[in-house]
Amino acid sequence: MHKSKSKRYLCLDIGGTSIKYAVSDEDGTFLDSGKIPIEKSAEGFLGQVQALYHSFSPIDGIACSFPGEVYSEEGVIHGISAVEYLHNIPIKKEISDRCDHCEVTMLNDANAAALGELWKGVGRTYKNIAFVIVGSGVGGAVIENGTLYPGTTKNKAEIGNFLMGGTRDGELMTWSSFTLEKEARRYSADFGVQVNGKELLQMARDGDAEAGTYVEEFFHYMAVGCLSVQFAYDPEIIAIGGGISEDENMAEEIMSHYRKMVEGQRMSYLYPKIVRCEHGNRANLLGALYYFLTEKEGQQPEE
Repeated sequence: MHKSKSKRYLCLDIGGTSIKYAVSDEDGTFLDSGKIPIEKSAEGFLGQVQALYHSFSPIDGIACSFPGEVYSEEGVIHGISAVEYLHNIPIKKEISDRCDHCEVTMLNDANAAALGELWKGVGRTYKNIAFVIVGSGVGGAVIENGTLYPGTTKNKAEIGNFLMGGTRDGELMTWSSFTLEKEARRYSADFGVQVNGKELLQMARDGDAEAGTYVEEFFHYMAVGCLSVQFAYDPEIIAIGGGISEDENMAEEIMSHYRKMVEGQRMSYLYPKIVRCEHGNRANLLGALYYFLTEKEGQQPEE
């Protein structure tokens, strides 16, 4: 791959609550980075991207990570995600049009995290990896023999849709129903306060029994999900990414709950190796950039 360190790329990781951004060179070295709350409309979002682009110009390309079924060539998003107001519109063209017709690529966020770690993280050591990317929802990706394959309908490893049994408030309960952020929203509604997932976790660790009940539910379903992932894909490791991976104890706590859950059960022989993504939230940004530079999912990263 030809590398020119003079080029600058705007990398965007779009989630349900925020836009993480970085300006990077072609080697994946971030020259600037940050996070802003996302506007909850297509027009508002596009205005934010335009403002970021102009604030960091000159920019040689825009690399985007989105939730949902992301079709980069067509430039649209389908499926289920936390930003459905960006679905079914020519979002790639809209971004390019507002940013001086700059070249734009798009990639599913979990696949972006997988490519980022394959390029510069845990993928340098392991070749069969299942990624569990947890933010406001749960995303997934699988690297098999060093290659990412998103599936015929872009739904391979959409583990956030794994059913967790029964319904709640008239909706099927899925793994994405039990993220730390969702637990924090339920806690906030139940107790008339406003806390986020990070704050709820700290409250539980500080001995708040009520907060602990919600956090225990989160960890229980993380363990259930990881058990399903291990049986479904049989990876060498399960790599935890997204917002929760910023917590240094997260993988260890999930593993502890996993052991308690399967103790004495028939599947207790199966203990996955659960680790944190090396680049945490930055993995998505790195993977989006890598995809821009190669424009081919599954191509082996270069060092």
